[in-house]
Amino acid sequence: MDWFKKHFDRAILAALGLLLLATAGLIISQALSFNDIFASRNSAKKPNNSVPPPAIELIKERIALIANPDEWGAHKGSLFVSDPYLIKNGGEPVNPLEDKIPLHPPIPNEWLVKYNLDYADPGLLNADPDGDKFSNLEEFLGHTDPTDPKSRPAYITKLRLEQFIQVPFRLKFSGTPDEGQTFSINTLDLKQPTQFLKLGDMIPRTPYKIINYEKKSVDKNGMELDVSELTVENQDTGQKIALVYDKPVNDPTVYAKFKYLWDGSEPKVKKNDHFSVKPDDGVKYKLIDISDSEAVIESPQGDKIHVPKGDS
Repeated sequence: MDWFKKHFDRAILAALGLLLLATAGLIISQALSFNDIFASRNSAKKPNNSVPPPAIELIKERIALIANPDEWGAHKGSLFVSDPYLIKNGGEPVNPLEDKIPLHPPIPNEWLVKYNLDYADPGLLNADPDGDKFSNLEEFLGHTDPTDPKSRPAYITKLRLEQFIQVPFRLKFSGTPDEGQTFSINTLDLKQPTQFLKLGDMIPRTPYKIINYEKKSVDKNGMELDVSELTVENQDTGQKIALVYDKPVNDPTVYAKFKYLWDGSEPKVKKNDHFSVKPDDGVKYKLIDISDSEAVIESPQGDKIHVPKGDS
């Protein structure tokens, strides 16, 4: 024990030397058995150097998803996002997505939610969120997007019939002084003198042309009564009118006074005339019929459009 205390440093060096020898022996032993360990882990399976074919269908599917990514739309609620609710008339909360009764008829609730419209607004039907001068109701009826000013109904849908106007226009065949060579005609509502005209002549200040004369008479109480007919044709419409001797014939000129809600103008259009509305000045419509309740116009494609009477 006294020796250990006196030679402590030598004892530590001796212990470290023994540890070093043991470690070296272990390393030499592992190195000598390396081939045996490697051989036991070596697989006899031949390596596969072939490249697997690409997943074509999966690639196509991913490309399609990139080209058409999912978009946010109306949701049914989730753990973190609630369904939309509205307290209607102070009653129970109403879920517009589930309630089948429209909040703003005739527009269904799904359409309001789809375009994120304020369905709590009592004036929603007449509101114009995209500022294109078409209301939500007009956009719904026109199958357009109420939030996109580039998506709107046809401008002609803003037309309303304001007034049905008839202007009397009477013609009277007064006779033929030379047995069918010349004819005397009075335009009773134009305040002009009697016109003496021939076949093929136009009646001044009217669209009518004289196209035929037929001498006729009937016996009435033993007296010969002149019922000769002078046929005139409207050169604008092709309509033919038979003027019987000495009997005024009324062919009223008909107009429609419209109210164009897009800009507040009030165009006046004669029946069978063509017209356009701003800003579609290049599109020509034809007024083909008028009544007290509606006007019927024809589009360039031949479609019949019924214009209702009213101011909204």
